[in-house]
Amino acid sequence: MSARWSLSLLLSLFCLPAGAQSTLDLYVDALHPAFQDWSWAAAADYSLANTTPVQGGNRSIRFVPRSWGGLLLADPANSYDAANYESLTFWIHGGSSGGQNLRLSVLDGSTALSEIDVGAHAAGGIVAATWHLVTVPFDAAHGLTSGSFNRLQIMDGTGATQGQLYLDTVRFAPRTTPPPAGTQTVSIDLTQDRRAVSPLIFGISYGSNAALAAARYPLRRWGGNSTTRYNWQADVHSTAGDWYWQNIPDSPGGSGAPPAGNSADAFIDATRANGGEALVSIPSIGVAPIDDRNNKRWGFSQAKYGPQLRDECDEPGSAGWCTADAGNGECDPAQNTALDPQGHRYCQYYATINGQQRYHIVNNDRSDTSIDVTPAYWAGWIAHLQSRYGTAGGGGVRLYALDNEPMLWNSTHRDVHPLAPTYDEVWTRGRDLAIRIKQQDPGALTFGPVTWGYPDLFTSAKDAEDCNCVAGPDRAAHGGKPFVQWYLEQVCAYQAQNGVRLVDYLDLHYYPQGDGIVDFDSSNLGYSESSAVAAKRLRSLRELYDPNYVSESWIADLGDTDSNHYSKPGLIPRVKAWIAQACPGTKLAISEYNWGPDQGATGALAQAEALAIFAREGVDAAMRWVAPTAGSYAEDAFKLYLNYDGAFGRIGGDSVRTVASDANALAAYAIHRSGQQLYLLLFNKSTSPQDVTVNLSAPLSGSWNAWRFGVGQHLAAAGSGPLGGTSFSLAAVPARSATLLVLPDPGIADRIFANGFQSP
Repeated sequence: MSARWSLSLLLSLFCLPAGAQSTLDLYVDALHPAFQDWSWAAAADYSLANTTPVQGGNRSIRFVPRSWGGLLLADPANSYDAANYESLTFWIHGGSSGGQNLRLSVLDGSTALSEIDVGAHAAGGIVAATWHLVTVPFDAAHGLTSGSFNRLQIMDGTGATQGQLYLDTVRFAPRTTPPPAGTQTVSIDLTQDRRAVSPLIFGISYGSNAALAAARYPLRRWGGNSTTRYNWQADVHSTAGDWYWQNIPDSPGGSGAPPAGNSADAFIDATRANGGEALVSIPSIGVAPIDDRNNKRWGFSQAKYGPQLRDECDEPGSAGWCTADAGNGECDPAQNTALDPQGHRYCQYYATINGQQRYHIVNNDRSDTSIDVTPAYWAGWIAHLQSRYGTAGGGGVRLYALDNEPMLWNSTHRDVHPLAPTYDEVWTRGRDLAIRIKQQDPGALTFGPVTWGYPDLFTSAKDAEDCNCVAGPDRAAHGGKPFVQWYLEQVCAYQAQNGVRLVDYLDLHYYPQGDGIVDFDSSNLGYSESSAVAAKRLRSLRELYDPNYVSESWIADLGDTDSNHYSKPGLIPRVKAWIAQACPGTKLAISEYNWGPDQGATGALAQAEALAIFAREGVDAAMRWVAPTAGSYAEDAFKLYLNYDGAFGRIGGDSVRTVASDANALAAYAIHRSGQQLYLLLFNKSTSPQDVTVNLSAPLSGSWNAWRFGVGQHLAAAGSGPLGGTSFSLAAVPARSATLLVLPDPGIADRIFANGFQSP
């Protein structure tokens, strides 16, 4: 079995629903049980149980094509990968007239993979009084070598009334030979678009010791909801809305401030031991957990605030350690009539969700769990870190984030911050904290405002609460400017007045939207790696860089009501334009993102390409949420850059102009480490192999060496080949794979710099 065919077979087994590797008989005497009749032709104009004429068996389909009516046969539960089928065949009988004009479409939802004229594919056209076989090859000419489908549509092509006709034995035949390879060209110009690649883009959040040892991530983030409420002196964190609003001691019974072996020091120690740098989130919310190192505390006591819809003991497997008094803060007013000291009910209405009124606990006492703190409290923590590791300029901790997703405090931390944050609150709280950080360690670099997602770029939590819109009263009160643009203006205005830059990195979080694209625990791979979701996941990477790409999610529903073009995220160029306009010199960080399941082939492929996009587009720091599971495909995506050869071979240098003939099928990126190596990254996102010709702006001699991961294949060496001249070719780069080619240095840098070129 050839390597090409074995990979195609693995892809078939991975992507298709059970049984779909065999012939798919859409109609043989009756409709396939997985498919449904969604036809819009008039009921009198068609039948799926016609008895005469028939081509084989006992039933056929009768159809009168008129007034644009059509047959639509759909499987709403499954997707079928076009790469696994060789053809669509069916028999057609022209009835008494023949010559009908029919349009056939193979569809993925409402998107057509292929549209054909049926008569052109029937020998001699649609002939009266006889059966003819129609064959539609699944080939490039018909657009059917990749992508998924779940519907077949045949409709009238005239708008008039045509003669009655018949269809029989509608069949998708399985592929018996490997899918034909596509042909791609990649051009690399080492003199154009040179941009230094920051090693901090290969960062993660958290991660086990085994995961850290496998890749030696250069940046590791201490962040997330639990870090918004952390008592560094006691080593106690709050789970907030993630888990019953609880304070958890990380060093039970520990003494000292902080206790020896506290979780923050241990995190930094492990990061540094594996060659990385820590980004430490420091809270700006103004509260911290009570210093209780021996006991768990919780924000919504059922004894104090009345019965609630769930408590910790309702969680599966919690018996023996749970606390039944720790409620979830949600309540039923018919069951909870508890009153606060002013005689008001704790259980109050807050929203209607999916037609149901929802109630939660309000006016709880935040002193149940928390104490008020000022920015000076956090200067003490930085002083502790300086005593342990040195100052930022002397090799100590130098990266600090201004809290985590402050525009969500009224939901994630509503037990202590029930009011929706505004433009002014997020800026002033972050500003005051940043001032104290910079006073304590002038060499420190700060990250802010740490947004939570796409809408957070444009508006505040207050606007979301008031109007559920991206341009509400709070934004209007700040010149109508998107929140992030306005925030940047404040950073540079403060610097102009005081000589101190309070925010060094504009820090954003971004997750692609759409059901199944992100699958954090790989718990639903059958869906999140289905062909339809996988294809959408790979397309959604364009949200990072393409200002013309319309998101295939609810983001498109935001519309384009002003110059912001909300339906087209274009994240990196959008925010870089804001930086250039509002606060030049600010670096860009994406400190949370995720593009798919750890154990999924296309999740890992998307992760690997996201890193290449960060490199090409000039992102300065990025951290995946969370670190890939040790031994997973997502870990392979990072190792492609950080440990591709098992000896910690790493990619670095300058990104250079790299153009692929069809980047939607096969994307290409090149990074040049001057005087050492040229790295070429190829991401075959299609479901067929691709033959690739690489053209370079300077000649190479020697040999290339390749490493690859893909469907059913973890990262491993993938061969080598000779080089000579300005082009070379690769045959059959496998479908849905990521390939790294390490090539010798072309010696172009000396000539570039001799001509006055400077790398930005």
